[in-house]
Amino acid sequence: MKKGFVLACIAAFILLNEDLNHFIVMLVLGDFEVGRAWQRAFGNTSIESMLFSGGFRLIPFIPLVLCALCTNLLTHLTGKVTLWVGFTATIAIIFIGYWGVTEALYTDAHASSTSAIGYIWAPIAAAAYSLVACIVTYFLLWLFELVLKRA
Repeated sequence: MKKGFVLACIAAFILLNEDLNHFIVMLVLGDFEVGRAWQRAFGNTSIESMLFSGGFRLIPFIPLVLCALCTNLLTHLTGKVTLWVGFTATIAIIFIGYWGVTEALYTDAHASSTSAIGYIWAPIAAAAYSLVACIVTYFLLWLFELVLKRA
């Protein structure tokens, strides 16, 4: 189970990049053809930009992977549910944050001059929300098990 969780985290880290998000937004909101959207989204991609943004995207995945590898959470149902809820929260927050940055470029909305900072803050917010989601989930499941044992 640890291997599957770690592989899911690696896959999410790779797939949640801002260029792929930009590509998806162009297809959904911008009515671009696939080839044109691909060229526009990935045309200016460089190794430096991928490493820079990837460093921030790693922030929420490192604690999840460390918890999976260094604890026994994946050996019981409560821990599995807790880590997968944290993983889902991380993906949702990053995707929503990246979407919010890119959406204004293809709608009538006004794009802020500082909206690109969202590419940095979305993973940081994802780490915080993921931690809260994990703690709340673990506590609620622990409480649920405690009540079931008493009944």
